Amino acid sequence: MNLETAANLGEALSGLAIMATLVFGLRQVMEVNRNRRYEISQTIAKSLENPLVQRGFATFGIAITKETGLEEMMALTREQKDATNAVVVLMANHAVMTYHRNLSFDIVYSFYKPYLSLIGSSMRRMMMMIEQGYIMHEQSSVTEEEGMGTFHWVIWLLDRLEQHDKPDEFKPHLNQKDWLP
Repeated sequence: MNLETAANLGEALSGLAIMATLVFGLRQVMEVNRNRRYEISQTIAKSLENPLVQRGFATFGIAITKETGLEEMMALTREQKDATNAVVVLMANHAVMTYHRNLSFDIVYSFYKPYLSLIGSSMRRMMMMIEQGYIMHEQSSVTEEEGMGTFHWVIWLLDRLEQHDKPDEFKPHLNQKDWLP
């Protein structure tokens, strides 16, 4: 084998080694992304399993309606108030993380969409009434212009969730009956 042939063979082998390294790196990136999506899903699922959050969903679904007045909201038990607050804070956190693309909107949608008909309008009602109360309270620093930021993130997320439509996730026991693992 002459020197030129050996050099060409060495160059070809080094090119193959670079390609193999790139393919391996790409596979690693894909695996990291898959693991990240899994961890995000687990984090959201775990936060929604919290008993206080579940009581909050129940409170929004049963005790608070879109017609509920301030007196009725003030009559909620301390536990119900804490539970609704836990849901609002959790959703605000998920909204901020979704906005900054730290959470996948599709994953957030899949977890929250089933709850929307139960909690959407009652959450909006409660947050609007509480914000107005703080705005009217003389010693509060909440203003009409700024409002309560936490509430506005939840409203932002509710708006996005209500606008989004994935019919394949509606009634999955019917629409996904042919799904195979």
